[in-house]
Amino acid sequence: AWTPEPCQEAEPCKYVDPQPTDPPCFPSSATVQRADGETAPLSSLSAGDSILAASADGTIGLDTVSSFSLADPSAKAVFLSLATATATVTLTPTHKLPAGPAKALKQASEVAVGETVWIASPAAGTLVQAPVLKITKVVADGLHSPLTM
Repeated sequence: AWTPEPCQEAEPCKYVDPQPTDPPCFPSSATVQRADGETAPLSSLSAGDSILAASADGTIGLDTVSSFSLADPSAKAVFLSLATATATVTLTPTHKLPAGPAKALKQASEVAVGETVWIASPAAGTLVQAPVLKITKVVADGLHSPLTM
């Protein structure tokens, strides 16, 4: 059940009561960097495409899209947009991302304004920490969850 409430500093943003069955996805408009350096929307990816991805140790390198656990460009869904000074990440509330000093995986709905998240920095070749400045709820088209090898 979606229950919008304003986000307060140092508190998780209580926009959602995520269900375990909610898909961890990105909207169609989310972008990735292809092997050739071009930015492309997730909705344009196919199995076999080579994209920039983060590994478990936080380094960034090329990986191959093997399949999609979900690819539904016609779906409309509610997402959380986590804005930092350098980037905005838009994902479903149940999608996990590295947060805090230990890069522990947390659901987007559990991240608080002021908390550190780890954002890909292709120039640095690694994930870099950035505090979340704002969290907003957005409705967007598409549900995409690419899997890499």
